[in-house]
Amino acid sequence: MSSQKEIFNPLDPHTIRDPYPVYRQLRETDPVHWHEQLGAWILTRHADCLEALKNSAVFAADFRKVGIPTPGPLLSLQTLDPPDQTPLRHFAVDALRSQDLGALQRNAAERAERLLDDLAGRDSIDFVSDYATPFTLGTISDLVGMPPPEKDEEWRQRNDELHRSMDAGLDPNSEEAGLTARQHFSDFVARWLATGPADGISGYVATNRAKVDYPDAVLFNSLRAFWHAGFEVPARFLGNALTTLLANPDALERMWSDVDTGVEELVRFSGPVHVVSRVCTEDTTLGGARLRKGDMVVIVLAAANRDPARFDRPEELVMDRAPNPHLGFGRGTHSCLGNIIARIEGRVALTAVLKRYPDLRVSGETHFWENATLRGHSSIPLSLTGAVPVGS
Repeated sequence: MSSQKEIFNPLDPHTIRDPYPVYRQLRETDPVHWHEQLGAWILTRHADCLEALKNSAVFAADFRKVGIPTPGPLLSLQTLDPPDQTPLRHFAVDALRSQDLGALQRNAAERAERLLDDLAGRDSIDFVSDYATPFTLGTISDLVGMPPPEKDEEWRQRNDELHRSMDAGLDPNSEEAGLTARQHFSDFVARWLATGPADGISGYVATNRAKVDYPDAVLFNSLRAFWHAGFEVPARFLGNALTTLLANPDALERMWSDVDTGVEELVRFSGPVHVVSRVCTEDTTLGGARLRKGDMVVIVLAAANRDPARFDRPEELVMDRAPNPHLGFGRGTHSCLGNIIARIEGRVALTAVLKRYPDLRVSGETHFWENATLRGHSSIPLSLTGAVPVGS
């Protein structure tokens, strides 16, 4: 096992701000790296990460396969593997396909413009709290067919506890609060489904509940996970993408020739989901290392997305990169179900703000959430100069 474990401290403030130098060092010197504190193998090469993502029989998301109990609030579409997962995933795909995504995009564009109208006249804003989060929370709530929750102090606390618990391997004290937070949000979903909603994905679930034979808790948790990821992940992506573009004005200029391709490159370069975890269900070999049944595996998607063995000029923003086989949305049976929604949110929100404010600039120190698994800014102060009238 490696002696380089000390070089990777994911919760170190310097690593949170810029983890890519450490990712590069691991990928070059110890790509299948044993991390003593986590008690897990760290994968940083694209080929190894892709293999672990696609082979759910050997690298499982359901830790119960090796005798590790899964707390109730964590049982969901995300933590089941085929064949147990398959009917529920098909049900989720059908629920998503039943929605009018064209209308979702139009409504998202209108929401972005309304938010920007509300900010008109201000000299400065915080991009995260004033624009990115309300945009993504409203958009995913529309799709799910639930009213956005009141963002009071309890909501903020639960949300923060959930995010911190994603790093429970590094901070075990965060685990219990994270489970409570997940249950809190699942209860919110359950109360809404009890009203018999007619619209959105929750309306589809309420109407077609009999099509899948799963405990209510698993269904509630799955919808909660989809809804929560649908605002938190894209909000963090928007912050990462905006600061990346503002720091690379040439890339920003090139993006307008093909926004969709540009968004894919931003997901590769600065995507928010940095790691996912799996467990080995049997002894296996990966990247020249011998892994044992029961070993934990941490797949560093963000490191794989800058692997020079897979990407030409990986440390550069290549806005017309195609093909772009990034792992920002995962792969295999646990690939991001809402990736099409995330792409719509990214395209719409970035286009609206950057077209209206072509001279947008960061006006102060940016701050990051103290999370390693889900990386993103907690605050991005912006100066609003050079506003362009709507419709120009």
